[in-house]
Amino acid sequence: MTTVTEPQPEPHHDLRASRSWRDLSVRFAVGLAFADASIVVLALPQIVGQLDTTISHVTWVIMAYNLALIAGVLAFLPLAHRLSSRRALLTGIGLFGLASIGCGVAQSLEVLVAMRCVQGLGGALLLCSSLPLLAGAARGGRATSEWAAAAAIGAAVGPAAGGLLTQAFDWRAIFIAHAPAAAIAAAAVVAVPVRSFRAVVDEPGEPSVVTPVAANAALLLLSAGLIGALFLSVVLLIDVWQVEPAGAAVIVSAIPLATVLTQRLARGRSPLLTGALGAALLAAGLAGLALVPHRELGWMVVALALCGAGLGFSFTTLTASAMGGRGSATVRAGRTVAARDAGLVVGLLVLTPLFVHDLDAAPKQALPKVASTLFAAKVDTGTKLALGARMLAIYQKTPGGQLPDLDPAFAATKQGASPQTRAALGPLQTSIEGEIQRVVTHSFRRSLFFSAAFALLVLPVLAMVWITEQRRRRPDGDAAPET
Repeated sequence: MTTVTEPQPEPHHDLRASRSWRDLSVRFAVGLAFADASIVVLALPQIVGQLDTTISHVTWVIMAYNLALIAGVLAFLPLAHRLSSRRALLTGIGLFGLASIGCGVAQSLEVLVAMRCVQGLGGALLLCSSLPLLAGAARGGRATSEWAAAAAIGAAVGPAAGGLLTQAFDWRAIFIAHAPAAAIAAAAVVAVPVRSFRAVVDEPGEPSVVTPVAANAALLLLSAGLIGALFLSVVLLIDVWQVEPAGAAVIVSAIPLATVLTQRLARGRSPLLTGALGAALLAAGLAGLALVPHRELGWMVVALALCGAGLGFSFTTLTASAMGGRGSATVRAGRTVAARDAGLVVGLLVLTPLFVHDLDAAPKQALPKVASTLFAAKVDTGTKLALGARMLAIYQKTPGGQLPDLDPAFAATKQGASPQTRAALGPLQTSIEGEIQRVVTHSFRRSLFFSAAFALLVLPVLAMVWITEQRRRRPDGDAAPET
């Protein structure tokens, strides 16, 4: 039996249109909150430079939001039955928007991380209160599927949106743009004259073969693996291959495009099938990223599209299964949000040390290749020795995790050189920088294979569900005899 507070009839004849507008605004807010977990990744290299920090430290810009969101969910759930979902949603949107402005004006990494924590608390209120509002207007499983689809698309579209804003303006524009977006969502919710809904406290969600515990475990592992596609691939594109943020955003947009296409195909299908297929596709895409030989943008697009397809197939149906248990819609949504964000945190905690260690070591590992390329060049020995000494000095001054900027070494060597030598130094610089990029690209392999392993761990989880289901369906004649 449900304890939903029914809305009073709206006085206008366009009741359905107003509810649709309200539901659209709620789904937009859900997508915004999930996108914020990943929207900043294309701006991280710029933040590193402007706030004078490192890649390992700047990951806290992502981690702080997700940790605060998890903590906010856990704090909010015991109070959920006492609060109006509509008021909680508006409070969450307001807190989220104000904290976004604080992030946009932050002058240090510490302030930025603190504001991201406040953003996470606002996101927790927003996400936990959004499903009951959708459920109040949409009976059956439609509300859950809409919430799950908005969550999947929001998570996928974040990096591309962040990259375009960073290229067009600055990394701060990512956060400043959150404020009007949040204001529009809040205004849309306020404008529709619908009384707020209370959470559903007793009604179970849609039944599913995949139990909520198994579905949340699978979502955690998938989110941990997704760090490879949403974070490591971006660092590879911008920091190593020197792609501009807008260009990287176009490449990374393969993820949301594939997600949108495949999540429609997944609707109404078995979560066991779509979850396993999605995990396999995500793992294949991450393995493809790990095996990219050099600056192959087409290869990157295909691999990211596989990751997006995996996200579309698995996240929507597994999220619906995760919210299929008993308890209020708010509690069920909160558990799922916590599982997904915990996966992102686990992925960052496990992969960041591996990635930073391998990236720090990669430029020095390229030195033998650089030396052989230099001494095979068609320039005189004196030029080779002078250029080699200058490059070595730059290597020694370059911070760990960054590619050496060899332009000053070549520019100084070209001064006073003969026209023939200057003509040979241009292709030589391209060749040497290509060797460095190739070695650094390979340094991402271990972390990306670990990301793929997270995705593959979903398969044994779902296999256990399938085995349990087969045993449950076993005919009485095949069952073990009673003692």
